[in-house]
Amino acid sequence: MKKFIIMFLGAVLIATLLVPSVHAEDDITGTPFEEEMRSLIDKGVIEGYPDGTYRPDARVTRAQFTAFVIRALDIPMTDEVLKNLQASEENHFNDVPPTEWYYPYTTVGSSEGLINGHPDGSFSPNTFISRQNLAMIIMNAAELKGVVTEAPPLDFEDNDEIRNYAKQAVRQLIGLGITYGKAIDGKTYFAPEDLTTRGEASAFIDRFLNVLNPPEEEYKYSVASIQKDADPEIHGKYESFDTAVANTSGNQVVLKGSNIVWIDEGMAVSNSFTSIYETKELKSSGSLTYFTSGTEVELLDIEEEVVKVRIAETTGFLSTDKVNLIPEHMIEGRSYYYTKNGNLYHHKYNTIRETGHSYQYGKAPSFMEDGNKYYSYDGATFTDGSGEKVGEAYQYFNRMPLYSDTSYTAEQLDEFIASERPDSPLIGTGDDFKKAEAEHGTNALYLMAHAIHESNWGTSRIAQDKNNLFGIGAVDGTPYESAYEYGSFETGILEAAEQFIVPGYFENTWKSYGAHLGNKSTGMNVFYASDPYWGQKIAGYMYRADSYLSKAHHSAPEYAAYPLAETLKPDTNVRDQATAKGSTVHYALGKPGSTVQILDSVSTSGEAVWYSITPKDYTVQKDGDTATVTPVTHGKAYVYSHGGTYGTNLEKINIAE
Repeated sequence: MKKFIIMFLGAVLIATLLVPSVHAEDDITGTPFEEEMRSLIDKGVIEGYPDGTYRPDARVTRAQFTAFVIRALDIPMTDEVLKNLQASEENHFNDVPPTEWYYPYTTVGSSEGLINGHPDGSFSPNTFISRQNLAMIIMNAAELKGVVTEAPPLDFEDNDEIRNYAKQAVRQLIGLGITYGKAIDGKTYFAPEDLTTRGEASAFIDRFLNVLNPPEEEYKYSVASIQKDADPEIHGKYESFDTAVANTSGNQVVLKGSNIVWIDEGMAVSNSFTSIYETKELKSSGSLTYFTSGTEVELLDIEEEVVKVRIAETTGFLSTDKVNLIPEHMIEGRSYYYTKNGNLYHHKYNTIRETGHSYQYGKAPSFMEDGNKYYSYDGATFTDGSGEKVGEAYQYFNRMPLYSDTSYTAEQLDEFIASERPDSPLIGTGDDFKKAEAEHGTNALYLMAHAIHESNWGTSRIAQDKNNLFGIGAVDGTPYESAYEYGSFETGILEAAEQFIVPGYFENTWKSYGAHLGNKSTGMNVFYASDPYWGQKIAGYMYRADSYLSKAHHSAPEYAAYPLAETLKPDTNVRDQATAKGSTVHYALGKPGSTVQILDSVSTSGEAVWYSITPKDYTVQKDGDTATVTPVTHGKAYVYSHGGTYGTNLEKINIAE
């Protein structure tokens, strides 16, 4: 079934009233699609050629049209987006070299579900695009943005020539008023195989933008009932958002143009790479974190311009145009967790693309049962299908301090890689990960898992061509070209640890929320990756390696080897003695939510409880953009927890066992 957000709505597209403007005469003056082309030129969607022409009759390639749509939708092409896509092979095509201008567009377009390649992994970027394939991309864009539309029957002379995969998209374009077909000798044809010109492509895109941003009407909002596979029933139209909401009942929704802008109960899914802000003003200085499109967030409140949401334990505001609101009775799929053979898995579902995949996260909590689905926004607090809480349990490797050492040897790390990917180029890098651990304070098991995830087991193009396993330097809209190049995997691993990971995410910086993997509230994941489950996936690789190696070598697993506790206050001090008087402060732990690994508990006078913890075993010195990380021995390290006159600084977290 088509995605639920493309519903059947019998609405008439109101023609946009354009104020005539004066333009210098050029090669689009007087052409059939002059208005539409000028509109897109003004918006920066279509650019001219070096000779000053726009070539309205030139045919459009698949790569060009992909770029047009991404610019039209203002889909972010930021450094962060590209950095997190460039290392993976998932959204790449075998005939789109990283050096081509359209590489970022096809990469982002694929990740957003706008475009698809061929079964052989190719994209055919320079093939001219047909009208029916153009229709598919436009409707993928409509689905991404949550557009609601009707799908009237096809009534063209050449209905039978439209491929089955494109018929629904063509019907929906008709319903939106984006296409009417071609009049030839008094008859109307869709001409599905005709190749599209730049002028025609401009008309399709400009009309679609008018659907997304319709002209102001006296009645901006309508109240409707929406059911699966049925035309929505409009109950009334209203001038204001608040009045429309006040006139809803039951599971009715409020529409603005073709978009759902209010629901009583349901879920919210981001439709773009977006930030979540501290206040309703959505000021960039108040950005709390960011995440990719297709991310489910907990819906807390809906206002006319903003929605209040929670992701993990972070609560903030998003612009209403950054989320698709899904009524409770229309939810057809959600992300969920499940258990199998004592292990915990996360099935990540993208409601926009109607696709999903599962990955192993860690150990199954004792309160979960095989065969059931569990839901969580933070990977630790779980509810059942009715929304009732069933338990709370964290994954050890997701919250473990990443400056602690692993007992696994270089040879054993290589053994794990070979056991899962016998042909992986990472086999033999165990020595490099252990060297980074000894010299720069990064747990070798973690660093290996991080490299596996970012580089697709060492096989990504940037890893192969530039020995860059972590996507370091992939910025400025040119991820491949700007990515740092290293002389070897060893150099890339050591420099990533020393120059980026330790000083940027383990130390007290604006993007450091604790030296653990975490999520969108704590740890590296807050500002390292736009994928909200980046930290969970890397923790899953650590768990898999630990499970395999502990069994293979008959040793105790490192999972849950020590209790963990998180800080409740900022800048909690780590001292050389279990007392504040006369002791030396080694360092401070930074933001609340930072995790410590407890070695022992010490009670002092007045029933104060201090924890002996695993200390950082390095020191960082910065000189501009250069960091030097060197080993250091702190000896004993203690943190005040609770029971004394200082209140409570630490709280133990429950680890899944």
